[in-house]
Amino acid sequence: MLAAISILNIFLPLGYTVTAFFYGRAFLKGDEFADKHKSNFLSLTLFMHFLSSALRTAEFRHIPVTSFYELMGMLALTISAAYLFIEFSTKVRNTGFPILAICTVLVLLDSLFYKQYYGVQDVLKSELLAFHVIAALVGYSSFTLSAVYGFLYVILYKKLRSKTFDTVYQNLPSLESLEKLANKGIIIGFIALAFSIVIGFIWLPRAIESFSKADAQFIGVFLTLVVYGVGISVIKFAGLRGRRLALLAVIGFIVMCISVIFANTFTGFHNFR
Repeated sequence: MLAAISILNIFLPLGYTVTAFFYGRAFLKGDEFADKHKSNFLSLTLFMHFLSSALRTAEFRHIPVTSFYELMGMLALTISAAYLFIEFSTKVRNTGFPILAICTVLVLLDSLFYKQYYGVQDVLKSELLAFHVIAALVGYSSFTLSAVYGFLYVILYKKLRSKTFDTVYQNLPSLESLEKLANKGIIIGFIALAFSIVIGFIWLPRAIESFSKADAQFIGVFLTLVVYGVGISVIKFAGLRGRRLALLAVIGFIVMCISVIFANTFTGFHNFR
């Protein structure tokens, strides 16, 4: 099983790179061959990622989320799976390039810093861990997708104002569609991350003896929720729409990234080993 894990650890970043390349060719150049086969490459890459995660879980007897880099790999899996669902469930089929580019970087980090962790604490067997991790992954994935759609909204808005009707313009969905996707991502992400914090309050003190509410990771997540919470309130009560909503999605994502990097730099990831 270790041999299969090692092989997938090499081919998985390659699969994401090729997939992102095909999506990029279709999005930036209008390549018909790439456009026709890009979803197939994504499906195959996702299958490899699911298989890799399943093999790691079976071999090491825990979900691969016990380090910062493992979590990045699982986040890439969640983001790409969510995008593929959006692609098949909506008419928005040409926005995958920036999303897959982000996933490629995350998977590459996981692959480069991959380690074999056999010894973990018994508390990792808690069902609360599964709820905590799933909610956090859904939250961060939703915010990431929301930021991408917000960014694409700004691009399309500027192209419309400058009357630049190039290949990128033709491949982008309408402003209304991008706005809806960004808005849904913000709301789903806020609910999921808030749920993750509640579960964390219950579970983390049992998992980490030194856990404190003043921990930089908790403060970072709380700050992210405050930014998005204020944004959601403004959306609802002040009618924030269009470009301002898109900018909120991008700014909130930047705050989220800064808080995660800050927390991991100063306090490190949850120490489960």
